[in-house]
Amino acid sequence: MNEPVNSNPSTTPLPRARRGLLIAGVILGAITLLVGVKAYVFAKGGPGWHHGWGEQMSSEEIADRIQHGVKYMLSEVDATADQKTKVTDFLQAAAQDVHGLDDQHLAARTQIHEILSAPTIDRARLESVRADELRLADQASKRIVTAIADAAEVLSPEQRTKLMDEMQKRHHGWHSGGK
Repeated sequence: MNEPVNSNPSTTPLPRARRGLLIAGVILGAITLLVGVKAYVFAKGGPGWHHGWGEQMSSEEIADRIQHGVKYMLSEVDATADQKTKVTDFLQAAAQDVHGLDDQHLAARTQIHEILSAPTIDRARLESVRADELRLADQASKRIVTAIADAAEVLSPEQRTKLMDEMQKRHHGWHSGGK
């Protein structure tokens, strides 16, 4: 007969447009996380981005890897040459900026080694170094997120959705043995 009126607006379904924006936000967030982690790894010379016996990649090698990765992934979503160039430029600039923070990170590692090697542990200094490292990581993260947002805006919503689908397929393959 008469359906009860829901007096709690927080449980009403989202309008279609708002739902689309929410999904787009989640997709953009996932892109940010995935690409951001990779850019950070590039810049830090982390696992998988070394040559031979642990030699870190140069700035030029990082730029080449990003260019290759962008070309490969954006070919999957029919991106234009102009889109690929713009995305590459944004991500390379961010990787170089984050790579530029490496000296500060290495100085912090040296300080931590000195603190922990001393006859007595200077907890206040150790905490200061820890806080500085968090600020450095936050600075790097903000730079990466800015570049990813700039890069995402170059692509159409359809391209971003297709890119996320492709990335999800690849991610699933990595964690399921390719099944």
